[in-house]
Amino acid sequence: MLRVFAISGFSGTGKTTLVKNVVKHLTKRGYSVGTVKSSKHDILPPEGTDTYIHLKASAHPVVLLGPSTTTIRYTRKLSPSELLERIDADIVVFEGFKSSSIPRVWCVGDRTIEQKNIPDRTHAIISWKSTETENTYSLPVLQSNAIEEIVDIIEKHAVQPEHVQF
Repeated sequence: MLRVFAISGFSGTGKTTLVKNVVKHLTKRGYSVGTVKSSKHDILPPEGTDTYIHLKASAHPVVLLGPSTTTIRYTRKLSPSELLERIDADIVVFEGFKSSSIPRVWCVGDRTIEQKNIPDRTHAIISWKSTETENTYSLPVLQSNAIEEIVDIIEKHAVQPEHVQF
């Protein structure tokens, strides 16, 4: 049964590195894992490539079948719910999605942020700093290399998609 969890925070706080490590550890625990990354930019295939030409001709979708991968490009933004219908995984980790109600950990990097700026449904703060410093949050603060503990939180708090608003 598909479940979702987010790794959120501001730019430059270590989200992508944490996602990479979390995916590796969830996979070692036997889960199939998908990821969804939010971006402010559209990414097009290089100009002049066949897939670029197909897109410019208004094909929808454009599918690229490689020797060992498949890429499907839609010419409109899919909702997270539509994406999840197409993902066959046990857990989908969303990177970003600060405004959603997905359960999450919140990356702060080496910064300190005010408790009031941490979204609801946050289950831990992830920091690059030593956790031996004073914890001013009402949540656990974990170092970014405490992957086993972070994955434990994900296993415990990931929910089915119908329980969140994107």
